[in-house]
Amino acid sequence: MQTPFISLLLLLAFSYPVNAVEEGQTAPACPAQMQNQAGSLQPAAFAGKVVLIDFWATWCGPCQKSMPFFNQLRNEKLKDGFEIIAINVDEDKQAVSDFLKSHPVDYPIAFDPNGECPRSYEVKAMPSSYLLDKSGKVRHIHLGYRDSDQAELREQIQALLIE
Repeated sequence: MQTPFISLLLLLAFSYPVNAVEEGQTAPACPAQMQNQAGSLQPAAFAGKVVLIDFWATWCGPCQKSMPFFNQLRNEKLKDGFEIIAINVDEDKQAVSDFLKSHPVDYPIAFDPNGECPRSYEVKAMPSSYLLDKSGKVRHIHLGYRDSDQAELREQIQALLIE
């Protein structure tokens, strides 16, 4: 009788995400390959900047809706020290390239078709965005995207830029 209970406890213990990124933690590096650059995503390479790491996919409607806003915001705040890094999780890199031809953005894109980065960040929704301060710590986590999120995101980014 105790065996099923012990098995359930072991299953829960080993399924708990030990690498989940939370507010206040330093953003981890992950094996996503940067488009047009050699190497993987290293948030530490953006030290001194406020960075929004955005997980997205071509099949995600809210992701597609967020991209024009993120692109505009990035271009407005780039000179102030703000950058966006978008991590795509689609398996077909050519489909992503085709998508970006019809939905271009100016910010860097990284590819993670194996889903290792979303696992390490414990992404719970698409899109999911992690706003990092100038020292690389996660200060805000945004799940999903709605147009009504724009004002809050702008305020949070501006506050981090003046810190």
